[in-house]
Amino acid sequence: MREKLGKCPIPVWLFAVVTAVYCESLLHLWTMKSFDPGRFAAVLAFALGFGGILGLMLSFIGGKKWGKWVSAGLMTLVTIVYIVEYFVNDAYMCYMPLATLLSGAQGVATDFSGIVVHLIAQNYWRILGFLLMPALYALLAAPVQTRWQTRGIVLACVAAAYGLSFGLVRSGTDAERMNDAYNFDSAVRCFGLNVGTVLEQTHSAMAETAEVEFVPVEIPETVPAEQEPSEEAVVYEPNVMGFDFDALARSAGNSNIAALHSYVSSVQPTMKNAYTGLFAGKNLILITAEAFTSEVIDPERTPTLYRLATQGIQFRDYYQPAWGASTTTGEFSNVVGLVPTTAGMCMKEAVQQDLFLTMGHQLQAQNYYSAAYHNHNKDFYDRDKTHTKLGYDRFLALYGGLEGVQAVFPESDLEMINATVPQYIDQQPFSIYYMTVSGHCMYSQRENAMARKNYDVVAGMDHCEAVKCYYASQQELEYAMQSLVQQLEDAGIADDTVIVIATDHYPYGLERSSAWRNTSDYLAELYGVEKYDKFIRDHNSLILWSGCLEGKNIVVDEPVYSLDILPTLSNLFGLDYDSRLLVGRDVFSGESPLVLWPDYSWKTDKGQYDAQNGTFTPAEGKTVNEDYLARIKSIVRNKIDYSRQVQNLDYFNYLAKARQK
Repeated sequence: MREKLGKCPIPVWLFAVVTAVYCESLLHLWTMKSFDPGRFAAVLAFALGFGGILGLMLSFIGGKKWGKWVSAGLMTLVTIVYIVEYFVNDAYMCYMPLATLLSGAQGVATDFSGIVVHLIAQNYWRILGFLLMPALYALLAAPVQTRWQTRGIVLACVAAAYGLSFGLVRSGTDAERMNDAYNFDSAVRCFGLNVGTVLEQTHSAMAETAEVEFVPVEIPETVPAEQEPSEEAVVYEPNVMGFDFDALARSAGNSNIAALHSYVSSVQPTMKNAYTGLFAGKNLILITAEAFTSEVIDPERTPTLYRLATQGIQFRDYYQPAWGASTTTGEFSNVVGLVPTTAGMCMKEAVQQDLFLTMGHQLQAQNYYSAAYHNHNKDFYDRDKTHTKLGYDRFLALYGGLEGVQAVFPESDLEMINATVPQYIDQQPFSIYYMTVSGHCMYSQRENAMARKNYDVVAGMDHCEAVKCYYASQQELEYAMQSLVQQLEDAGIADDTVIVIATDHYPYGLERSSAWRNTSDYLAELYGVEKYDKFIRDHNSLILWSGCLEGKNIVVDEPVYSLDILPTLSNLFGLDYDSRLLVGRDVFSGESPLVLWPDYSWKTDKGQYDAQNGTFTPAEGKTVNEDYLARIKSIVRNKIDYSRQVQNLDYFNYLAKARQK
């Protein structure tokens, strides 16, 4: 072996090709829960082309002694990207663009350094496995000059590899994931990390220069149901503002802004209804609850949450789609009402424009006292820079003005409630936002302060340790809500206050993962199933309660999701908002329900469509035709594209200027 060190004539182009194929293969095989031969073939073919391009570039320096080490170093950096994506997928069950990873790197390194160290210690063999090719090349390879004839052959092979790659894609069901239905996570799964990264950069660049286009959607004719004649029939007006979008489109100096105006003008507004203004003038407490699920709610263990869920407006089929990038995208969907198309950057990018439709801004304009609170570090996800721009006069968090919360992890929701309610309870009307943290993973007594604190409540449950610790961490939210409701009732304002609780994401910390130290998929145990898809995984509870609702038994059976929160609240509070500018719907408007996922999957009252495998499953007793499927697919695509362009073009800034004229 010693005689071979540094003496094997390994051309650098071959090293690059083998490394690219090797890394893509490991990433795909180690992260995909199911194996699709067609997709794996496409991943390998694209990897051959990617490796060939890298090899051609390196071939101009690979024959030099120093060039060997530069080549080994550059390919090591490429390999490290694959390693990072493996660990990101292991923790969050999705791939993330490099910009998202870089934006959150500091927070992860400081707040979750123990997890990072554990991951490296437990998965050193995977790290070494990824780094095997650069290590072997550095140890064994001798510098080899690459002839022009060889470069020509490699270039021809690259062209052949990409020709095969696109042929495989066109012959399958994933072609649209490169263009109209692009999503970074889906692209990596279907084509490989190298293609996903290129597509991410391409789509980002095209968003700034390409012409914005929306798919024309024909609105089906509907036959109104026969009604008994009544002198008391009410004719409701649409929930719109004073925008003349057709005129704005004609006068827009930017063709893409004009396209957005035209699209919004084509959207059917939702109508005011019997519930419009039900909460007019009332206080609002909006809560994004960390990793909350329906399973937490229990009449004996969590009586307050049970009361809020069953004595308010009851949502029987609610979803919080896994938008990617963890908590910040869930917050964004709850508060901003758009699809978070830029993953972890969504909130930071969105606040560069006038988000005048958030509940914070709408109520702030009515002179509500407003504040936002978080019981973890103030600068995590840059909340100290974003949340005051969501319509709250101040943002208080740990190390950022919030007193009375002990600095453990995760911090106590109860302590946050007790420390903050006295600040606003006498400041009516008030608009308050909370981002909780007690339900955060990891779910063990050793590493979760709330699990330790509340473990006696769950000790007798028939569950594994991880699931019991999850329940124990969520118990702190129950205690926080007990305190909140009690303080509202003591002040005599429970009937004049609305509490809304929605999760940020499903508890991914229970899935099988090295990051969260789970050797089994405990999420399946929590849900009481053997297997689950996105529709089971993301099913959740939305709590919308006020003391004035108790005993009224208001039930919503249709599919509802996080993007419906903002338009529904806007209507219930009787606010002047434009329903065409929001992706979701007011659930009381009579508009047909639609829940969409970032991978272009969707669910309506007629069934659910899984874009990953292109299958539609009709709801019980429902049938649909191909025209219906095509129409909903087009609507979903338009809604996602609209959300993307609003964020790319700062569209609401144009509307804010139009409002001032």
